[in-house]
Amino acid sequence: MYKLIRNLIIAGSVATTVYAPTSVRATEVPVKYDLVSTADAVRGAIPVTLYFGKIISLDFTEAGEYITFIAPSDRSQFVYNTDLPTNSGEAQSVYLLPIKKVDFQGTYQTSHPNLIVKTINSSGKSRQYNFILNFSSGVMTSTGIKIVNPIEKSFSNPNKIRVSAGQSIDADAVERGLRIAIIKQFVTADDPVVNKVRNFIFMLRNGNSLNDAITYTGVNPSVIESLGEMYLETELTTRLKKNPISVKSKNN
Repeated sequence: MYKLIRNLIIAGSVATTVYAPTSVRATEVPVKYDLVSTADAVRGAIPVTLYFGKIISLDFTEAGEYITFIAPSDRSQFVYNTDLPTNSGEAQSVYLLPIKKVDFQGTYQTSHPNLIVKTINSSGKSRQYNFILNFSSGVMTSTGIKIVNPIEKSFSNPNKIRVSAGQSIDADAVERGLRIAIIKQFVTADDPVVNKVRNFIFMLRNGNSLNDAITYTGVNPSVIESLGEMYLETELTTRLKKNPISVKSKNN
């Protein structure tokens, strides 16, 4: 059981045990996209980190949207391009590359410029996205943003998470399951999946739905279920140790 849980936790994280050959390794692989639903994306600015010497993409393919307009607030620190011309009506990706700062006379410069992208889908519905850009010389942890349609609810009950044997768990159970997984060394405290789970728990406790928490954090629902099952199994074992009479009576 614990071996299965450990495998699920590892599968839900940015892999930390698979590496490229040492001579060519620049970062851990694979580095994933951050998924943001269209519903969440239009509610506010979306942070994007640009890594020096690397291209980051903003992709609207999975949402079925086409780029019609792009407006950067400050061109002095990055350049951008699209997969196809915006006037073709077929562009679905924006590629961003940081550059050495250029001094454009008569313009204001900022350390966190923003980028406005307008899109339209096949039904004629238009959306406007606002991306806030950050710059980093550190290890690349994201290859960009994928805008996706809202994900169907993974759990039937909006307030409870269903697990095996028809039982249900909440944010507290997931948090306790995560502590158990760290204590038993199924996952390290600095593993990226741990931060995703903690963000998931935080969102649930602050009134967000399961669907929104899963979509925003990108955590694998199987990881959440496995952590809950780990907590339930540990809880059951603890209760049986405190009250072994029920076990003896079943064996008699």
